[in-house]
Amino acid sequence: MKLFAFPIVKNRLTYYCHSTLPTSSRLTKFVNWSNKKWEEFGEAKEDSWKKKLYGRGNDMMNKLDYQEWFLKGVPTKEHIELPPEKVITYHPSSLTPADIEHDLTTLLHQKSPYHQKYMKYSAYWVPLSCTFVIVPLVPNIPLAYNLFRLYSHYKAYKGAQFLEHLIDENNIQYQTCKEIDDIIHTESLATAQDIVFPENIVANYKETAKLSPHVLDGDIPGVLNKRTIIALAKQCKVPALELELLRSRSQILASIFLEQHGIQKKHK
Repeated sequence: MKLFAFPIVKNRLTYYCHSTLPTSSRLTKFVNWSNKKWEEFGEAKEDSWKKKLYGRGNDMMNKLDYQEWFLKGVPTKEHIELPPEKVITYHPSSLTPADIEHDLTTLLHQKSPYHQKYMKYSAYWVPLSCTFVIVPLVPNIPLAYNLFRLYSHYKAYKGAQFLEHLIDENNIQYQTCKEIDDIIHTESLATAQDIVFPENIVANYKETAKLSPHVLDGDIPGVLNKRTIIALAKQCKVPALELELLRSRSQILASIFLEQHGIQKKHK
């Protein structure tokens, strides 16, 4: 198990947990099986309801908070066969261990009660959503969604708990990496307050009052760009890191844009 900490802009960090620790959890094994079945929907015919459901489901999952995805990736302490004594967090030299630990601790203190609260809400809705049955051949979408959110909040909550335990026990070590420094040119990153969005993005938002994540895909001065993210994933030998960093980048930029325009983003 190892962690990665990267700046998307100077004062906005994102994290990723890469774990191959064996687990004894039947729930995790069941979810892994469910994920394989879900991917089979993606192989269905283009005009089928399975393919449409797969596309809409993936769109929904991509809208989930990037910090929730990070916490979900952290193993559940009770399910690990051999808990690690030390966990290394790799980061560029522009970030200090004190900065990372403060930011990470703040994140855990905010998200742990949040996911605990919404885990309970999702559990309350499961019995009701069991009644939504259209025909036997069509999945109960409300039930599937509530079970997914219940598991997601549960995993994020337990992941936050485990990280809090590791920090309290001083079991997280911080290590700079020259290869990461060679890829990330942190001197070119700006703070969130100094980001200037291209005029076409601002004009489009004023016209539609909507901010599509895709309009933020292009290079923006002062922001970690997509080429750097792809190079980081390749250097760290963690292919899934690319998707998570791209998701973080998109959501962080959307948050900064809305903050600059005085709009409070709502949690979902």
